[in-house]
Amino acid sequence: MIKKIYILIIIAFLTNSTFGQFVGKDNLSISLFYMQKSELDSAKKYIDLSIQDDALKSLSKTWYYRGFIYKELYKINDKENKTSALRLTAIESFTKLLSFEVDSNEFSESAIKMLNYLATTLYNDAARSLDPDNYKTAILIFEYYRNTMQMVNPTIDLKLQDAKFKLALASMLNRPAETEQGLDSIQTKQIAKLYKEVIDLDPNNPVANYNLAILYYNEAADIINNMDYDMDIEKLNEVQDHCVEIFLQALPYAKKSYELKYKLKETLIALSNIYYGLNDMEKSDFYKKELELLELEDLEKKKEDLEKEK
Repeated sequence: MIKKIYILIIIAFLTNSTFGQFVGKDNLSISLFYMQKSELDSAKKYIDLSIQDDALKSLSKTWYYRGFIYKELYKINDKENKTSALRLTAIESFTKLLSFEVDSNEFSESAIKMLNYLATTLYNDAARSLDPDNYKTAILIFEYYRNTMQMVNPTIDLKLQDAKFKLALASMLNRPAETEQGLDSIQTKQIAKLYKEVIDLDPNNPVANYNLAILYYNEAADIINNMDYDMDIEKLNEVQDHCVEIFLQALPYAKKSYELKYKLKETLIALSNIYYGLNDMEKSDFYKKELELLELEDLEKKKEDLEKEK
């Protein structure tokens, strides 16, 4: 009886001691051992060795744990790095995992959740990078976001996200137009292309239609304001014809903005001036009168509001 009790004590001791924790000799097992101890740098070292092993790299769990380890390292050490290689390696690993048979892959559901998380961080970093110094990085990060989302769901519709990003990018690039610096022709074409892409995705987008109309209108107005009227008649006609072409480009977007009642006063001013530039005085006066009526209504409303306050 005493002997049996002694054996049970030994078994219990082994079970609850480090001697009872048998770790496999392969790199994946060693990586998981360090991962469980939260020693992620060591776990990373051995998981990277695992994918060099033909037997281990054919296992879905190898890629799952590689993605998990890199994702955790990104969260802990590299979250503020918008171009984090750790994040991209995590995405690459989960993507590799999903290339295995999904129906028989016990790790797929968890991997998809982590890919969604990583995609969200990409989208946020792309948005935070939309400034004159970093916008090219923002474009690259947003493309990583799109690719990641399409890996999670190949049939996903990203039109809304695409339109929002392109609109934000175009608006950022368009800021010099609000200063004396203005835009050069290359910048104008780049911004116009983005606004058109937004409109292709969302034809009734009021901001894109209005901004594109104003972009073209300002381009023509700048040419007219800087025109040398001492030039010969042939050159003068050539410049005027070019301005007419630009006004015609602006017109459909200004009319769409009018239809959508977006920034109505500014849109009416633009329409009146565009038709003036096209030498259509009747339509120019039509929108000018509508603007005057709108301003009169606003004035009456202000008077009524003041009366109510008395």
